Amino acid sequence: MEIIEYLLLYITPYIAVIVLIGGTIYQVYRWSQRKPVPAHLSLFPRPQSRLGRLGDALLDMFTLRGLFRVNTLLWIGAFAMHIGLLLLILGHIRVVTDFYFLWDWIGWGEEELHTFSLVAGVSAGVLFLVPLFYLLPRRFGGSVKFLSTPEDYFILILLIAIAVTGMHMRSVLDVDQHAMRKFMQGLYIFRWEELPESAGISFIWHFALVQLLMIYFPFGKLMHTIGSIFNKMVMRS
Repeated sequence: MEIIEYLLLYITPYIAVIVLIGGTIYQVYRWSQRKPVPAHLSLFPRPQSRLGRLGDALLDMFTLRGLFRVNTLLWIGAFAMHIGLLLLILGHIRVVTDFYFLWDWIGWGEEELHTFSLVAGVSAGVLFLVPLFYLLPRRFGGSVKFLSTPEDYFILILLIAIAVTGMHMRSVLDVDQHAMRKFMQGLYIFRWEELPESAGISFIWHFALVQLLMIYFPFGKLMHTIGSIFNKMVMRS
């Protein structure tokens, strides 16, 4: 067990980062090498400039307005999940560094910062997790069931597992943020530190599942977050 923990904490994170970055670059390169279609595939109306088409594609991606026109209830769940994910990504920046200038500017000390971190982290986790519990059962009925593949279930279960382990650390355990930041910074500069005991087994599970997601990302359906920009640009070309 100690060997597995050692590998998950100090070896496989670097493998996951290499696969994520290298795999994503490889996929984008493959897309860029595809021969352009001989005819225009524009959907009317379309912006005339390349910058305008890019802005329109990004607006579609961040607002999910196409989904809103088709299924409002699904849009609410998907939009809430993506907002929660964005907030969680921003919040995880504090695992590596912190916004010291901001806390000094508003005059917050350790107590205020701890309270804000707890409330904001739990709120973002709920925003991300609740829609997943809606999206997973949806896959088991109706026409969606016949369109679903094992990969669809795998993605949802993986995301739920990541969210649950993260929520457990945030709302149940009292993780030493300073010690955790020191541990994560050590990984970045190759000066390995001991994992704080306050993180518990939940962090090891959470960290391992995130690494699995990173390795899977470039080769699965989640690449739509990047591929959708290329797709929408082609439809407006």
